[in-house]
Amino acid sequence: MTDSDSEYEETEYLVYADFKNHLAPHQLKHEDAAIRIIAIESDTPMAEINGCIYKGSYDMAMGTNVFFEKDTKSAVGDPLYEPVCQQQYKYLNKSDKVISFDRVYIENLPQDIKAEEEQQQESMPHTLKLNITYKEAIDKFVEEQ
Repeated sequence: MTDSDSEYEETEYLVYADFKNHLAPHQLKHEDAAIRIIAIESDTPMAEINGCIYKGSYDMAMGTNVFFEKDTKSAVGDPLYEPVCQQQYKYLNKSDKVISFDRVYIENLPQDIKAEEEQQQESMPHTLKLNITYKEAIDKFVEEQ
């Protein structure tokens, strides 16, 4: 381990992400859901969820968002006096920040790119070739805003 590795400190923050009905709950239920957050420290974080791009901005919550996690060590109560719950939860953390995400769409593609994409879709419907990297595309989008 080098000195630079030992000086690295990881900090975890919980922030509520509000997708304003742009994201259906079933899109996140699968374990293989592809979720990528970019530039979380910036004023406009970006999110990619299952191939859809969202642009975010920070807001303050109207109250406090409370986060819970499954409690695997909870004691089973007496069913005669307490209702039986299938799953118990315990307090994890709280946050007063919200990232409000809006869906981003690509508009006004040049005609030659549209024709090339249509040809690619006909020949190979499950592949996509880009001339720039994902990070370059996001950086270019942020610069244009």
